[in-house]
Amino acid sequence: MRLFSIVSAAAIAVAAVAATPDASAQRNRNNQSTTAVVINYQRVLTESAIGRDLQSKLQTVRTQINTEAQSLAPERQSIDQEAQRLQNTLRNQSAEQIRNNPQAQALAQRQQQFQTRAATLQAELECTQLIALRDVDQQIDPVVRSVMQSRGAGIAIDARNVSQSAPEFDITAAVIQQLDGNQATRTASVSRRQVSDCAGQQQQAGAPAAGQ
Repeated sequence: MRLFSIVSAAAIAVAAVAATPDASAQRNRNNQSTTAVVINYQRVLTESAIGRDLQSKLQTVRTQINTEAQSLAPERQSIDQEAQRLQNTLRNQSAEQIRNNPQAQALAQRQQQFQTRAATLQAELECTQLIALRDVDQQIDPVVRSVMQSRGAGIAIDARNVSQSAPEFDITAAVIQQLDGNQATRTASVSRRQVSDCAGQQQQAGAPAAGQ
């Protein structure tokens, strides 16, 4: 999932420039569209106020969901004990007789309900993280664009996709500074989500957002 990458890969084109006013203007336009800067989104999420707030709030949701998952342990133990009891009781019956046995059917239903509940908790955590990261990305994106424009850049590349770059092309610190300097971009909006909240979100996450 590429939530915080503006461009996954980029090529920088260099044009020959003639020493005339028209050529100079053309050069400026070309530079705007081809000059690239680099941003380390992992650092943004780790060091910025909004990134730290995001992680703190997500951890609160994780703790809540983990507590609920742990509360399922007695039911899991009860199911295992019942399965062992039925295995001993029904060992001499045929597969068809076991399938038609009311106790075996009741146990299968309990097992399905347990598995559904456990899977739902995991899906709720994943959905909460997905939407929270998407919302933070939407807060970060305008700041990245602003810093890009101030540098005359037309492309921003995630540092994960760069093998080498000169320090002066790295805008990470500038982005963090602008994020932290605005109260509106210091906090993340995080709330626990239901699985239904993420209907279609996985597909959307696979496509670049505006500005990506």
